[in-house]
Amino acid sequence: MSRLCSSNITTLRELEEVFTNKIEDLKVCDALRGGWADDTVVEFSHLSKEVEQIKEDLASYRTTIARAKQDIVLAHSLLNMVSQLSARVAHMKANLPTHLPQPGVHLPKHDTNSKKQTQVPEKQPHNAITTTAAHTTTTTTTTTTSHGKGVTKVGAQMSKHIPVLIFITVEEFESVPKYIRGRLQYEQVNAAIKEVNRALEAKYTLMARPRNKLSEADMNVVRDCKRQESTDTKGVYFVVGEDIKRWSTLRLDRSGHSLLTIIRTLKRIREVRGPGSLVRFAVI
Repeated sequence: MSRLCSSNITTLRELEEVFTNKIEDLKVCDALRGGWADDTVVEFSHLSKEVEQIKEDLASYRTTIARAKQDIVLAHSLLNMVSQLSARVAHMKANLPTHLPQPGVHLPKHDTNSKKQTQVPEKQPHNAITTTAAHTTTTTTTTTTSHGKGVTKVGAQMSKHIPVLIFITVEEFESVPKYIRGRLQYEQVNAAIKEVNRALEAKYTLMARPRNKLSEADMNVVRDCKRQESTDTKGVYFVVGEDIKRWSTLRLDRSGHSLLTIIRTLKRIREVRGPGSLVRFAVI
């Protein structure tokens, strides 16, 4: 009776219509069932349980579908992130510099506005990495010359490691005044550094070889290198113009000297002059 009252029935005619409709529904069910047998209640009970199980399965399916939709949204987001990362990597690969600075190497600070540049000596060259030379035993140190510059020194014998110049960064190149750079490009400077390193390695590898394994021509080259040393450059790693011509492809024309000036401005090398017109490019 409470169900009937909750159906907003206000007249007996409406109540009659409700009962009439229910009776008609029961007649249809009876016709479909074919009568009321003894097992009717049991079968309807089983059907009711199956319907409840179907409802639970539908609820589980809806939850699974909702989670799948969230996974699809997350997958699209990850796909966009991967696509952006892939585009960045492709751009980096296409624009990878020819020469990369070595990791873990402290870049020197330089002041291009000052006329005189001084440097505090350290235990090891702060802007050089090392490469191994054959037939050597001792290690390198850094000493201060009469010019007040920190330079790489060698012991009584040739050093076990040959310091070489590290490549410059774009920021360093752009910090060089325009009147020094001229029309030279960043890649040209690093290419010049590579050639100076080749000359350094070739020179000191040759000088480290035993004399009995040197040809007469090589002995003459070693003697020339020894004559270029002085009290100020004793044990200092350096090359001269003739070394660069002999062991590298860097041409010491106007552009070549401008490249060396940039390298010197960025404190990769310094000049040690004399006697006469001799100019040494020493590793700082």
